[in-house]
Amino acid sequence: MKLLTFIVFIVILSFPHFGCQKEFLLTDGDTSIITPPGGPGGNVSGTFTATINGVAFVADKVATATKAAGVIAIVGKNKVGEQIILRVSDSAIHNYTFDINSGTNVAAYSKDSSYAYTTNGGSTPNQSGGEMSITSIDTVKKLISGTFSLKVFRPFDNTQKVITNGIFKNISYEIAAIPPANVSDTFRVKVDGTPFPAYAISNFTYGTTVNISASNQNVSRTVGFSFSSTISPGTYDLATGFDYIATYYTGTDYMMAESGSLTILENNAATKRLRANFSFKAFSILSTTKVMLSEGYFSVLVN
Repeated sequence: MKLLTFIVFIVILSFPHFGCQKEFLLTDGDTSIITPPGGPGGNVSGTFTATINGVAFVADKVATATKAAGVIAIVGKNKVGEQIILRVSDSAIHNYTFDINSGTNVAAYSKDSSYAYTTNGGSTPNQSGGEMSITSIDTVKKLISGTFSLKVFRPFDNTQKVITNGIFKNISYEIAAIPPANVSDTFRVKVDGTPFPAYAISNFTYGTTVNISASNQNVSRTVGFSFSSTISPGTYDLATGFDYIATYYTGTDYMMAESGSLTILENNAATKRLRANFSFKAFSILSTTKVMLSEGYFSVLVN
């Protein structure tokens, strides 16, 4: 369960504003998986249909997509609040796999503001996973088509949804660029002695937890932190449980701190300024790779 939680968490930090597995509400303005525009009135383009546990699903409120920062995200939502999101690393026309251990290709289902079912929510392929095939992309008209089938699982209550006969046809997509950091925010660190090219700096607070991340321009590398939004100035051990989390994502590898520290210099509730120094050694959960992040510092205006 700790591994699963971390895999989902690293996606949060790689694509900012994505709530963690235990808290992920698909109604949350989820830019982490680049949720396409829809607005309160909805935005339906093309067709998006599926069968969920034997019941027909038709996206009659939102059916749209976005290509951004090496990510394709496709969303279908109906008027009764059911929503399916398909998010993959952009390999254009391709057969994609939603694996239980994947943090880059993830699909999810929810209804209203309930906890989400996801393709990496289970611990076995029988519980969660799936496939998606993008069969055509019209780059002139900006239309995307394909098929999908999913098993999505929710560890919150150990329940599953089986989604079959998924089809999206001529869904309009937009191309969006990752926004650069605000001029008032700073993030710097060296990775194995080489300065990390922080381009986008993001943060969000969910409940009592603040999440901070910095990515390079194509979002192939991300450094991220998660800790209490009311944290006091002082030095904290980054290798202790999940109270203070530090991560590093390389695009193909997921790493978390095995040692290191975070020193909070300022957490000003009035000005909303949060500053800290940090350094940590990160280990891969998928290989034997280790990297050292040193001379780290961030100063952000928290939301």
